[in-house]
This record gives sequence, structure tokens and C-alpha cells, in this order.
Amino acid sequence: MAAAALADGILVSLFLSEEAASLALQLENPGDRQRVHHDLIAEIQELGAEIYVIGLDWMHAVGSLTLIPGVKVASMKTLVRQMRLSDQAVAL
Repeated sequence: MAAAALADGILVSLFLSEEAASLALQLENPGDRQRVHHDLIAEIQELGAEIYVIGLDWMHAVGSLTLIPGVKVASMKTLVRQMRLSDQAVAL
């Protein structure tokens, strides 16, 4: 959906939360599923989307983790601010 919106000229900020946040992790040996998600994230970024992860508290418990390039850490405050600035918001 994000890629289609970007192709139509709609600015997109994508927020990954809960289990989806793990899709943005940089892994030494990613599996096929993780590689597909990384490719999709890279494609969406190339089209101009900003991608954020929120709710990383559980990730800090397992130690230092690295996100794939271009993905930013954000808070719920950032999400709410983006929603207020936007004329459209979609939650999935």
C-alpha cells in the first residue's frame, strides 16, 4: 500500500511497531523472509518514504540491536505528530 501511495505522489511515513519492528533489524544471517522485507523496505525508501520503528523497549532487553540503513527510531509522540500534520492516516 505504501509503494502504491508513493507512486501516486502521496508522501508516506511508515511506522513499524510491535512484531513488525523486528522486520527492520539488521541481522548477520537473515532468512529469506527477512531479506524480502528488507528489499521491500529499501524499495519504499527509494520511492521517498520515511520509515520509523516504535516500541523498541523489548528490543533493548536483548542487547544492542542495529536497524537497517535509513530506518529511524521514533516514539508514539512522533507518530501522533505525523498524524496531526497529515490529511490522511491509515493504520494496519
